[in-house]
Amino acid sequence: MTKTTDDRLSRNYDRAAWFYESSSSIFSLGQIRAAKQYAVGLLQPGERVIFLGAGTGEDAIMAAERGCQVTCVDISQRMLDRLKHRLARRGLSAEIVCQNAFDFNRVGQYDACAANFFLNVFRRDDMVRMLIHAATLVRPGGKFLIADVALAQGNPLSRAFNIVYLKSAMFSFWLLGLVPLHRNYDYTSFFQSAGLKLDHVKHFRLFPAGPIVYQVTVGIKTS
Repeated sequence: MTKTTDDRLSRNYDRAAWFYESSSSIFSLGQIRAAKQYAVGLLQPGERVIFLGAGTGEDAIMAAERGCQVTCVDISQRMLDRLKHRLARRGLSAEIVCQNAFDFNRVGQYDACAANFFLNVFRRDDMVRMLIHAATLVRPGGKFLIADVALAQGNPLSRAFNIVYLKSAMFSFWLLGLVPLHRNYDYTSFFQSAGLKLDHVKHFRLFPAGPIVYQVTVGIKTS
């Protein structure tokens, strides 16, 4: 990414800071939060955890409340300012870094990396580069967590719903200059290149018996 691209994205996300998390929660009927809660539930108190694309930090706050040592990286200062305020209000602390995540290079210093609803803001080639880069931040044996949209699956009606539902959200964010238009990614297909092995995938449905629309993918750093 160029500095011009960074500056444009930063401005766009700054403008979206006040509604980004709340609108996602409403759209997902709380399932985005549920996916983040599940991912954070895999962390242990005292673990060093980095959240890339932390935004206003719903999941980072959960991890801090759990007793983790939290680092938050995001390109939007306004998003991070809201996160700082929310942490202070709860008497919590975290390291806050306003930076392009590609430029954040603490190799092997974290017990876990969370890239929750972050990797899908990239075009495919940049997504692969980011996934591989993010994995370098995790120590061998550490966890790599991706809460994100799910691939279309199930019967034809369920698959169609997944595509229409999720693409409507992507199109809305594309209009705001926040994400490119792309297919949903199968992150696990790039795990081997990133030195990761799949541990498990947890699915989330919009309704109790409805189609799968979100998931948490859990990887373990092997090298």
